[in-house]
Order: sequence, then structure tokens, then C-alpha cells
Amino acid sequence: MNIIFFGSSSTSVKFLEHLLKKENIAGVVTSQDKPSGRGLELHHTPVKQFARENNCPLVELNGLLDSEIKAGLGIAVSFGKILKKEVFSFPEKGTINVHFSLLPKYRGASPMQWAIINGEKTTGVSVFFIDEGLDTGKIILQEEVPVLGDDFIALENRMVSAGIGLLDRAVALIRDGKCVPKEQSGKPTLAPPLKKTDGKINWSSKTAVEICNLIKGTRPWPGAYTEMNVERNRMLKILDARPLEEIAGEQPLANSKAEPGEISGILKGSGFAVGCRGSFLLVEKVQRENKKPVSAWDFLQGARLHGERMKAGDRFII
Repeated sequence: MNIIFFGSSSTSVKFLEHLLKKENIAGVVTSQDKPSGRGLELHHTPVKQFARENNCPLVELNGLLDSEIKAGLGIAVSFGKILKKEVFSFPEKGTINVHFSLLPKYRGASPMQWAIINGEKTTGVSVFFIDEGLDTGKIILQEEVPVLGDDFIALENRMVSAGIGLLDRAVALIRDGKCVPKEQSGKPTLAPPLKKTDGKINWSSKTAVEICNLIKGTRPWPGAYTEMNVERNRMLKILDARPLEEIAGEQPLANSKAEPGEISGILKGSGFAVGCRGSFLLVEKVQRENKKPVSAWDFLQGARLHGERMKAGDRFII
């Protein structure tokens, strides 16, 4: 069965690489080259680069309908664009999509990130037939994947592994005429693309656990950040942190009643604690604007607020 592959990201490449070993790829459709960097030079998507290196036939999206390709099935993974009906219905058996959530939860572009940010214990992968809605098509297969308290990159690796296995099973069902897709059921939620402002820490509304989830879910981009109450270099990314529910065995907080955003204590060799909603966060690794990542303890040795080293009682903007 000839397959048309739609994909753009490095995640898409992992699926295309796997499919090349098992299926006949009749065409690869990817996003257009985009300008980036200081010189705004055009850069290929990871899928386009991989396709060229592996002699996969590249097809322009606008030219697909006029091509002579005979495709039995379309497969989309992280393509980044909504396919029009005439495109997803071009292959004989339609086009299926690998989506990284248990639909109808987290429809949209950033399902894994939002699952981590929201503190989900379980998420998963869905393979479904694309229709004219946003991730609303009939489900072929789904599989749960645990969220283990790690960050986006680690979760993505587990999701890709599960997704590849699920895709193989879905393709086999379609090829053998045994596919019985089902309508989605349950309350839908959305997972829109992350914006830079989604990484801003609100110390007064979030607990330490929720801020840790934000740090993990927004890594590597846009990253969780706060603002220092100074005029220059205001933004400070929080790269690693953990809740301080108990301080047993560690240097006690200077102020156990610190308000949200207030530095409640300096823990020698570790970093600094900040008040959150009903809890405290131990900040362990940070990055200032246009600077390299450093441990929070090293940052403390050089950072100055109002001409002084950071100390208990200093505040971040909430």
C-alpha cells in the first residue's frame, strides 16, 4: 500500500524513518522552508532534510492533487497545518493522524506540554482518521502513557515509542480491512500552541508543585521565567526547582511566613527558596537573559539587587 507522509518536526522524522523500513513511501509532504537566524536564511524542516538524505520523493502540498501519485493511505505526524478535505481525502483510504493525547482531551498543537503543565498523571497516544475538525476524527486506536514527573523531552520519547507501535497496528488494520473506527467520547479540552507568556510564573496563584510542572512542561521552550525587581536584566529563567514541603536536614528558612514571590531563605550550596501559594519552592538552576545557565547558588554569589547580594526578603515580581 502506497503511503503519503505528512510531517515537519524532528518527531515526525522518527515516524518516517520507521515507516521507510516497512512501507512504500510514495510521497513526503512537509512545511515550507522558513527564514530564521540573524541573517533570516531559509531553513528546511527536519523532515525535508531527512527525506533528501534518504531519497524520499518530496511533494509540494499545493501540487499534491495534481500529481500522478497513487496513494492508498495518508499518515500525518506533527505536520503543523490543518489539512483541507481535498487533501486528507486524496489517498484511497483517507489520512490518519498520530496525536499525542487521549482524544478528545488536549486537542491542538501542544498536547504533551499542557498535560505536564496541568499535572496529569496519565496521557497517551491516539491514531484517528482526519476529518474537517481540529483533532475530531474517528478513533482507530489509543494507548495510555504515564507521565512520570519528568519533562517534555523525556515524555516525548515514551510517547513516540508508543505511537510507532500504535501506528503499525493501525496500518495493519486498515490494510486488512479490519479497521472499525469509533466516534470520540468524553469532554474535549484544548492544547493550543505555547506562547512565550505561558512560561511566566505567577507566584501568588500557583503552588510549588504547580510551578515545578510549569518548569517541566515549558522546557525547552518557552521556559518558565520570573522577573526580578530591578531595572536591567529583569527576566530570570527557572530551569530546575523542587517543592520544599519540609526543610528537614536542610538550612531552615529565614522567613517561614514569606509572601508569594518573596525569597524566604538562602540554602547554602543549593539555592534559594521562594514563597508560593501555600508552599515554598527551592530554586536550584537559573539563567539570566543572554547568559549561560548556572546553579542557583552560583547565581546568588554574583547577582545583585539594588546594589546588594540577593538575600531573604528580596522579591520577584508576581
